[in-house]
Formats: sequence, structure tokens, C-alpha cells
Amino acid sequence: MKYRGIVYDVGLRFTAGQPLSVEPFDPSLADYDINVIASELHANAIRIEGEDIDRLVVASRIAHAAELTIFFNPWKMNVPVTDLNHYFAQAARAAEALRTEGADIIFVAGCEMTLFNEGILEGATLMERMPALVSLAQRHPEDADGWLNAKGKMLNDALHGIVKVVRDQFGGPITYSAGMWERVDWSIFDIVGVDHYRSNETAGHYVATLDGYRMGKPLIVMEFGCCAYEGAGLLGAGGFMRLQGVNPDGTGIYADDIVPTRSEREQSDYVAELFGLLADAEVTGAFVYVFSFPTFPHGEGARDLDMVSFSLVKTYPNGHPASERTPPWEPKEAFRRISRIYGSFSKSD
Repeated sequence: MKYRGIVYDVGLRFTAGQPLSVEPFDPSLADYDINVIASELHANAIRIEGEDIDRLVVASRIAHAAELTIFFNPWKMNVPVTDLNHYFAQAARAAEALRTEGADIIFVAGCEMTLFNEGILEGATLMERMPALVSLAQRHPEDADGWLNAKGKMLNDALHGIVKVVRDQFGGPITYSAGMWERVDWSIFDIVGVDHYRSNETAGHYVATLDGYRMGKPLIVMEFGCCAYEGAGLLGAGGFMRLQGVNPDGTGIYADDIVPTRSEREQSDYVAELFGLLADAEVTGAFVYVFSFPTFPHGEGARDLDMVSFSLVKTYPNGHPASERTPPWEPKEAFRRISRIYGSFSKSD
């Protein structure tokens, strides 16, 4: 496998008007984290995602110094897909400057835009758009196919415009991070990129789904991962939805009023199994989602929001003594598992 990667978040705005998922952004902590990704996790690639282009550039320079291949992923959520061209043009100029400095860099021209942006799926917010995907399973196959084709045309109209402005500014390879429901025109991209989580399907079905993306171009799984509680593996990408909100006292509001049981082993077993399946499937690369997610800090009982995140490290909340140190996190079992797996690959390179 050419790219053995980790997703690194420098700040996303999942809800309009709310703070970024990383706030404040600390370049010194990013430097520490990214060097851990390179040296302790033994990754050779990093997908750096975030809304603020300056943050992406800072993190990318650190990653370049650490000799990582950079998947540069500007990601502006909750705006209409028709309003993204100017943003991507700015990001492409920044990525080209990094490329001319010698960075090994691939541009990611968006991620799951049908879900995270306005104008394709019905709904003004992520949580309002999500039921449209959930309802797909209840549609008649012919109706579902027609619906997916119609949404795919809307998505590809937007992607054609975005790729044009990116290629006008950026001379390196371009990909997109697609949801498995998105019907993307891959002819305009250099690399096929899909977010591929496993839920309750068999291992054989999980791998076989990738066959529809083999089209003579590199195929990369841009995201896979699992939350850290019992039963999370069967929910795959939807594992975070068990958390439905947070009370003023910091306790989570969980589905059916049932607090999940923390299980780092569940997360560890899931990521190890999926990486093995993907390696055997001979994909070009795979990225574990995600290194850290400080928005969901570690705690006790119902305050343990970390268990409903996909992070490989548990971050301590403000006010906890460990939050004042560098780093303000500790590795989880999945971190150590991925370290061993990626390390065994790096020794054989």
C-alpha cells in the first residue's frame, strides 16, 4: 500500500455560526502531533482537513518537514455548493505555493459535499440533510437509483466548476473524498477517493463494494474508523450519532437515554481488521479517521464524550491538569494498534 495515512483536523465548522472543531489552533501542538503521526504512528501520509487556509498551510509545512505526503483538504461546510469556487481557488493557490517549495502534495477538492454543503440534499443543516440518506434504504430500488442519479448530476455540476478553478492554480494531482452514495464523475480527477466505513455488512461485501471504483486510476480510501464504545463497529460512520447533544453540566445526551459503555478494544479491533481488508484489496492508500477530536473530550461516565468520537487519542477537557501539558492527550488502544501495523509496513519498504 503506497499511502498509509492519518486524517488530521485543523478546524472544521460542522454547524454554521459555531466555533471551529479545533479552537484555538496551536501551531506548536500541531507540530508535536504531526511529528507523532510520522514517527510514532509510522504513517507516510497525512490528510490535513480544515476550513482556514492559513492553518492548512502551517500544518502542511510541518508535514512536509516530517517527510509526509500531504493530502491538502480545504473544507468549507454549510455553504451552497455554488458558492465554493472562489474558496477553492484561494486554497489551490496556497497548495501550489507549497508544491513549488517541494512538498509532495495532493489536492482534495471537497468531501461528501452532498451532505456537508447546501443545495443538493434537502435541509439547511447537516442534521437536517442526514435523514435524506437514511431514507434511501426505504426507497424502491428504481426510485433510489433515479434519486441518486439526479443528486449526482447536481454534485458533478458543482465539481466540474471546482476542478476547473483548482487546475487553473494548482499543478499537482487532484482527488475528491466521496461518500459511498455519491455518484461522482471520476474522469475529471487523477485519483479516485472514497470514504469507506464498514457497518453491519460482511467483510466480503465491504471489499467487493470497492470494485465499482476500480477504473484504471489510483484508488484511495480517504476515511475509515470507529468510535470507542461497545457496538460502535456495527454503526460504522454513524457511530457519533449516539450522542444527540450535551447538557450544561457537560454530560452527554445519548440516544434512548442509554450511556454507551466505553470500549477502546472495539475501536482497535475495527481499525485493524479494516486496514487488513484494504491492504489485501490492494488499494493505493487508506487513511484512519481521525488523530484527535478535542471537541469531544475524555471524561468519566456520561461526561466521556471521547468514546463517541473517532479519535486515536483522548483529549482532556479544559480545567483538567492534563489539559495544561504538551500534549494534552493520551494514546488509545487503536493508536498503539495502528502504530504496530504501520510500523510493520515501514520496515518492509
